[in-house]
Order: sequence, then C-alpha cells, then structure tokens
Amino acid sequence: MNKFALLRSSVFSAVWKRNIMCQSPLQTNVRGPMSTGYRPTELQKFVLVWTKKFKSKDEIPKFVSGDLIDRARSEARIKLSNILMLMTVLACVGAIISGKSAAKRGESVHQMNLDFHKKYQEEYKKAEETKK
Repeated sequence: MNKFALLRSSVFSAVWKRNIMCQSPLQTNVRGPMSTGYRPTELQKFVLVWTKKFKSKDEIPKFVSGDLIDRARSEARIKLSNILMLMTVLACVGAIISGKSAAKRGESVHQMNLDFHKKYQEEYKKAEETKK
C-alpha cells in the first residue's frame, strides 16, 4: 500500500510540474513582463485590419492588448450585422419586384395550386381507365 501511495504522489507531482512548465507566461495568471498582451490569431489579425486598427497584417505587433482585440471584434460584429441587414433589405426588395412582375404575368400561387390538382386528377382518371 505504501508503494502505491508513493507511486501515485510521484505521478501526480510529475503531471503537475509538466503542466506548469508547458504553459507560456501568457497562459498563466501570473503577471509577468510578457503577460501584457495576447498573440493574435490570423482571424483576429484580419479583424484588426478590417476595423482599421492597423493598415496591414505586417504592421500588427507580436503581442496586442486584449482590450484592443475586444474593441475590434465588437466593431467587426457591428459592421457585419449592418451588412447583413442591408442584404436582407435588398433581398426583400428583390422579392417584392419579382412578385409584382409575376402578378403582371398572371402567375399566382392559387392558380399554380389549381393547375396542379387539375393535372393530378387527369392522371388519376387515366390510371383508372387503364385498370378497367
């Protein structure tokens, strides 16, 4: 039993040390000289350039403050929602124009439904006649 306890404690301490040693200063909660910023990902770099925080991806420093990334992400979210709202309005206008032109041609959902049922009844009558 004593060997098992010794083995268990040595394994847990090794795992604990490995987890501590593998983390960079940015991943720990300890405030060090390099923990003042975050290393932006490619998507975050794109967002920083799209929101005009930097002129190009090459100008983005290796570490950027979290506050700057959050503000850029919020601005990007607002821009994207505005673009989606504009596209929705344009799609609605397109649907209205398409519906009005179809109404001028005499097409309607009601007429299409009547035509479908008429065709279905004719096919059914033909099938009944061939069975007799």
